[in-house]
Amino acid sequence: MVVSRERLATEEAGRLLMEAERQRILELNARTLAEERRREDARLALNAEYTMRRRFALIQRAASAPLITICTSKLAHSNDQRSWSDLPTELVGHVLGCLPAHIDRIRFAAVCHHWCISARHPGIPPPLPWLVLSDGAAFTLPRGESFQIPNSTGFHSCSGEWLVFSTEKTCSLVNTFSKANLKLPDLHCFNLIDEPHQVINGYEIPNTVLNTEAEILIWKIVVCSEVLVAAMVKVGDLYTLALCRPGAKSWFVSALGRIISVADMMFYGGKLYTVDDEGDLCSIIVEEDIDSGKLRLSRIERVVTEAPFFFPPWPFSGAIGTQNYLVESCGALLLVRRRTFEQRFGDVLDITIKVVRIEFEVLEANFKLAKWVKVTSVGDDQVLFVGRSSQSICVSRYRQKGNCIFFLEDIEGWDFEDAPSSYAIYDMKDGTLDSPLPRGSCKGKKPPATWLFPR
Repeated sequence: MVVSRERLATEEAGRLLMEAERQRILELNARTLAEERRREDARLALNAEYTMRRRFALIQRAASAPLITICTSKLAHSNDQRSWSDLPTELVGHVLGCLPAHIDRIRFAAVCHHWCISARHPGIPPPLPWLVLSDGAAFTLPRGESFQIPNSTGFHSCSGEWLVFSTEKTCSLVNTFSKANLKLPDLHCFNLIDEPHQVINGYEIPNTVLNTEAEILIWKIVVCSEVLVAAMVKVGDLYTLALCRPGAKSWFVSALGRIISVADMMFYGGKLYTVDDEGDLCSIIVEEDIDSGKLRLSRIERVVTEAPFFFPPWPFSGAIGTQNYLVESCGALLLVRRRTFEQRFGDVLDITIKVVRIEFEVLEANFKLAKWVKVTSVGDDQVLFVGRSSQSICVSRYRQKGNCIFFLEDIEGWDFEDAPSSYAIYDMKDGTLDSPLPRGSCKGKKPPATWLFPR
């Protein structure tokens, strides 16, 4: 009986030892498995980070290479199972905003639906404009890729993102990007607009009789809003301002041109602004008559007096021509004055004009002091594009040089040192000029070159 109990105790001890050993092995296996899982997770995370970094590096190259290269040679042949649409929206928007050329943004949006939706985000900065020549040929900046704008034959000029088509009888606006079309009144249908007889801080507007036999000749169009369009026009011998509503039957012409020579205009801060050859800046409030529904000018005020007179710092016996441009930059209203120094050769019957120098001066409107204040820099991150359509664009994220003015062959007689291009760049820092690519030119043609600003 005693032997039997010792035997049972020995067997029980052996069983407990075996159970403890089994438990130890299970725990060891569990720790080993957990360690293997941890290592696998770390490996996958490392691979995912590497893959994301690799994708981001490929995307960054899009600023200097067409995106179609990435789509075909990288994405289509990649063994990675992840999709391009997995990229976070914030990252997609950041990369898109680094592409300076609008054509690359189109290629970017074509990669997938997610990128297409991200490309429509309103917070993305605008791309650089297109240079459009008189035959509808367009050049993208900064690389100068060229293409033909569809259905652009016979266009007159540009206003922001709109192409302006003007014939002897009709005028219309076509948005190259949204395909929207705005029909403006026929050019032989116009009336005097209801306006004040006195310009505040200015002159009296004389009574004017329009030449009803004349037709409106368009010089510049400004799309103020979807329901208001302004234009610099000539009606007979009157160079002035006209307004209309898209789809309306008639233009409304101001007599303001009888007392000032409208050199440029722009829509700024909810008001229409005009500047004359002397630099006088007028603000105009446009309203709709409640009873008749017609447009009217409720207030015209001279808010800034003429710009300081310019004396060349060197002896010059030729002629100096001045062209004024209004442009908004970083919330400020700027007057960009382009001076063209011309030498004339030959006799009275055969005069040859040669442009020997071009300079720019930039002034900022100080509305409190009612005067122009000269500025020596437009900002190291800003570029001014001036012409019949003018804008300021921040170029810091595009790795482009700032503090420059891009100007156009938009006046007759462009012949600066046989410049081969329809546009040139003026460096505000040192006053130097550069005539870069593209080499397209519309010398002697109408309309002149113009900027088209994609959205």
